[in-house]
Amino acid sequence: MYWKNGKTNASKLEQEDLILLTQKGFVTHLVEVLDYKLPEHKIDRGEFNIYRSVKVLWVTDWKNPSLAKADKVFDYSEVLKYQGGKVMKLEKITSRHWESKGGFAAFQNHVHSQLNLE
Repeated sequence: MYWKNGKTNASKLEQEDLILLTQKGFVTHLVEVLDYKLPEHKIDRGEFNIYRSVKVLWVTDWKNPSLAKADKVFDYSEVLKYQGGKVMKLEKITSRHWESKGGFAAFQNHVHSQLNLE
């Protein structure tokens, strides 16, 4: 997975972190970080020269992407305002909204059911 000159942002991730990727209001992928740190060498991909190794765990149904509307998956309409490719810890951005609904564990269970993960 590549970042646009985002060494600081890409460095926030730890091995086994899960990332929900969103685009244009839809959750598109769930990936797991495989490496434990940024590689020492850069690759020549123009502006997108920072990368982390990830494993794809889930991909949206491109024939019916409306099943993965981000505000529905997150049960949090504010998620539609988050843009720019930066990694954000879900525990932080969802904490207030999910506090009264059972906390972060309840959020994880909700996402699990919305994405039909086994």
